[in-house]
Amino acid sequence: MSNEPADADAPLVKSLVVPLRPEQAFELFTAGMSRWWPLDSHSVGEDHAHAVLVDGTVGGAVTEWVDDGRSEVWGRVTAWEPPGRVALDWFPGHPEKEATHLEVTFVPADGGTRVELTHSRWSARPDGELARTEYDPGWDYVLGRYAGRAAAP
Repeated sequence: MSNEPADADAPLVKSLVVPLRPEQAFELFTAGMSRWWPLDSHSVGEDHAHAVLVDGTVGGAVTEWVDDGRSEVWGRVTAWEPPGRVALDWFPGHPEKEATHLEVTFVPADGGTRVELTHSRWSARPDGELARTEYDPGWDYVLGRYAGRAAAP
């Protein structure tokens, strides 16, 4: 039996528990993104990327900064509700009109905070089915980095 949903536009949902309070988990995921995001492999500039910043306002940008001073907008904030929820139109390396959608929630749980990421709106991209297939293991890797940083003293 296949693990793939019948609908290629079905949201990807990833969840994990990190040993932080919700406000700490939210802050690390957003303001602290440069401390855990794998810029060398999961960015537009790759080895030349050195930071990613989230503007914590609705309409604000998620911006990658590259060594030569250039920047690349990855997304736009559509909801900013610390410490419980952030949502983004997400389009790293693609035109904004092809934005998928991310929603990340932070809920108290035994041992810390349950972080749930839902990635949807695959039909906005001409390669939506392929993108969904590639993001599935990609989010596992990226969120593993987040979890590792969250667990670091």
